[in-house]
Amino acid sequence: MKKSVKLLTIIFIVIFLMPIASYADGRVRFNYGFSSSNNNPELGSKTVSSYHQGDGTTKSTGADKLDSQSFSSFSIHYVSDYGLDFLGGGEILLGMYQFDKSYKTIINTTSVWVIGATPMAASGEHLATRTASGTSRSLDVGYVYPIGDMSVGGGIALPILGSSGGSEVAWTAKGSMISAHTTPAQYAAGTTTVEKLDPEGKSFTCFFLNFGYSIGSYEVLGEYRSVSSSTAAPLDKTKGVGALLGESELTSDGETTTISLGVGYRF
Repeated sequence: MKKSVKLLTIIFIVIFLMPIASYADGRVRFNYGFSSSNNNPELGSKTVSSYHQGDGTTKSTGADKLDSQSFSSFSIHYVSDYGLDFLGGGEILLGMYQFDKSYKTIINTTSVWVIGATPMAASGEHLATRTASGTSRSLDVGYVYPIGDMSVGGGIALPILGSSGGSEVAWTAKGSMISAHTTPAQYAAGTTTVEKLDPEGKSFTCFFLNFGYSIGSYEVLGEYRSVSSSTAAPLDKTKGVGALLGESELTSDGETTTISLGVGYRF
């Protein structure tokens, strides 16, 4: 984790959450995601511009297919009216939301790969494994309205508390040569390559709805959250993923919905 991300998190918890917890008639809430639905991060079938299928014209094909993925999330909120009469009996929600996501995909050929008159790979050969992981922290801002022992509310998440992540493609010996990372002599020696990718966030939107039921000083909580994000990683068109796809950027879109359960405590 980057030092700047750690610093932002410490500042948020120590300077922001702790002081506001001194307000009367407030409540602290903790939610943990137990059920999530994620879109498939695989790239799917791709046409490879620099190889053909033996006839000199039909481009070769490959596929990036999902092998495994994981997702976890939690949120910490403080809810209070802060003594503001214009809220109409409602309360302001402030807090932090964090999610961690990772996945692995497998890259294989789906046709023969030929360059000139030289066969380079058969259909179904394993070329590489692609992995990615990341952490995102956001500032939750929302509104909660109490109705007797119950409460309903919602809000948005602002991605201002820092994020970190990375992605890489671990090429096999055959994949390293085909993707121009290594020479035929290095392939014969079994040389492999790991291509590092540096994705950067392009967009992020998130909204949530929450429900609470009070039992004395405690609350039982439920939350629905939807997250949409997009990242882009620059590619080298002379080798690796960029050379095979003929592209200078690899984009990835994420769509996640999460159901969380939690507990709260009223001061």
